[in-house]
Amino acid sequence: MNTNEPYITDADKAHYRSFAMHHLPSVGREPVTEVWHYTTAQGLIAILNDGKMYSTQISCLNDSLEQRYFGDLVHAGVKKLITTNNEQAVGILLQAADNLLSNRDFAALGHFVICFSEVEDDLGQWRGYGGGQCGYAIGFDYLKLFSALPSIRADALLAPMNYDLARQTFVVDDLLRNAQLFFTAGLSGRDVQRWANEFLAAFSGEMDIFACITKHPAFAAEKERRIITRLNNGETNLLEFRQKQTLLARHLPIDLRVSAGLLPITRICVGPGPAQRVSQVSVGDLLIKAGYSDIPVTLSTVPFRIP
Repeated sequence: MNTNEPYITDADKAHYRSFAMHHLPSVGREPVTEVWHYTTAQGLIAILNDGKMYSTQISCLNDSLEQRYFGDLVHAGVKKLITTNNEQAVGILLQAADNLLSNRDFAALGHFVICFSEVEDDLGQWRGYGGGQCGYAIGFDYLKLFSALPSIRADALLAPMNYDLARQTFVVDDLLRNAQLFFTAGLSGRDVQRWANEFLAAFSGEMDIFACITKHPAFAAEKERRIITRLNNGETNLLEFRQKQTLLARHLPIDLRVSAGLLPITRICVGPGPAQRVSQVSVGDLLIKAGYSDIPVTLSTVPFRIP
C-alpha cells in the first residue's frame, strides 16, 4: 500500500454528499409559483440580452458575514461536544474541527449563488439589491426554473433559505453526530490525526451547502430562494469580475434560458424612482428587442426617497 495516497476516496465524498442531500428536504418550504430577482438597470439589460444570470461567490454577497453564520452554529456545537466527549480518537477529531472552524478561509469557498425572493415589490430588496432607486425586479416562473435547472447545470440546486433556528439546530446536531460515525467507521488501521484532517476537509466541503442556505432568523422576511452551484475544475476561465465598494467579486454566468432561447420570465417590476413611467416604456421595448412578448411591466408602489 502506498502510504502517500490520500485516505479519502471519491466514493467517500459521494457518500457525504448523499448524506447532505438527504437533509435538504427537512429545511425546505412549499414550492411557489413566482420568484423575484432584484437587480440594477445594468443587470436587467445584461440578463435580457444574454439570457444569463451571474451567480456570485458566496463570500462576495452584500452581507459579508452571512456565510459565517452556519459555521458559527457548527463551531458552537463542536465546543460543546469537546466538554462532554470521553473518546480519545473522537477528541482528536473535535480538536481538529475546532482549529479548522477557528481559522477558516471563507473567501476560498467554491459555492456560487443566484438570489431570488418570494416577495414582490419589497422595500428591503429595493434597497439591498436594486440600487435603491431606479432598480428592477424580474419575476420568474418558479416551477419552470426548477424543472429546467437539472438539464441546464446538473450540479445546481434551487433551494429555499432556512431561517428557522430549531431546524438549524437539528441539522447541526445531526451533522455532528454523523460526522463522528463516519469518522469512527473509517478509522481502522489509519493514523488518527491524518485521518481527522483528511476527513474534515472532505466532509466539511460537502456540508458547505448548508452555509449557502442557512441565514439568521432576522432575515426571514426576505423569503429568499437560491440557485446554488460549485465552481468546477476548468471553469475559472468562465468567471467574470466586478469591483464592489470593498472587494473584487467573482461571478459565474449561468445560461437559464429554458425554451425558444428565452428565460422563464413572468413579469418585470420597475422599482421606485423619479421617472417610472419612462422606464416602464423602455423596459417594454427592451423586452421586445430581446425576443419576449406579452410580458407585463408593472410599477412599484413602494414609497422610497433618498434623504
